[in-house]
Amino acid sequence: MKKMLSTFAGAVLALGTVFAGPTIAADLQDILSAGKVRIGVPIDVPPFGYVDKDNNPIGLDVDVANLIGEALGVEVELQQITGANRIPYLVTDRLDMVISAMGATPERAQQVAFSSPYSALSIGVFGPDSIAVTSPQELGSQSIAVARGTTQDIELTAVAPNANIQRFDDDATAAAAFLSGQAELLATANVVSQNLMANNEGVELNAKFILRLAPTHVGIQQGNPELLRWLDTFVFYHKTTGKLSEITEKWLGQPLPANLPSL
Repeated sequence: MKKMLSTFAGAVLALGTVFAGPTIAADLQDILSAGKVRIGVPIDVPPFGYVDKDNNPIGLDVDVANLIGEALGVEVELQQITGANRIPYLVTDRLDMVISAMGATPERAQQVAFSSPYSALSIGVFGPDSIAVTSPQELGSQSIAVARGTTQDIELTAVAPNANIQRFDDDATAAAAFLSGQAELLATANVVSQNLMANNEGVELNAKFILRLAPTHVGIQQGNPELLRWLDTFVFYHKTTGKLSEITEKWLGQPLPANLPSL
């Protein structure tokens, strides 16, 4: 009898260990039942996400997040995130979605699931005309600031592994390093370089070379097929209504690319 109880207790303990695994983020029906969706948006990537004079988040990604809440008919709980913590916050169930100018890569897809793209930007290396660089192969000792773990960090590292890349915690810190002269070049998005030039007199951030077109995707935890299917339907629908193109034109000054790919 003691042996039987011991075996039974061990089985219960093993089951407890199984069921005490990682928490799965809310799928579609859970979000609808809760009446709330938790969405991470950037605060350091204008015009995709930043704060206004009243410290309220605004930008393209914020508008898309609010449009998603409207389409779901639920309250939107916005959480401010950076490029460094957006995936950790998602996989640890602090968020239901991330809308943060995030590009889809095979590496990231091992951790999160991506919707079809809702907008797009170009990422590359930018700097003053005095630095004569037109390709990754021409990079020498020039220091390049980049936000750690971003698409531009991944792409630049792949094509120029020996470059003098200086990694910072977020886009704002990387930009500040360039503006202060700590770095000679900046790896970022075209819209970010344009914004920095518009708001900093005398700053030159012209394209040295473009790494690639970078569609932006909504990220969610893996294992939530209903939510992912709903997001793809949402993107498809608002591409046909023109709403996503309208939001992109509002913040980026241009409509959605005609050749925007899909997943």
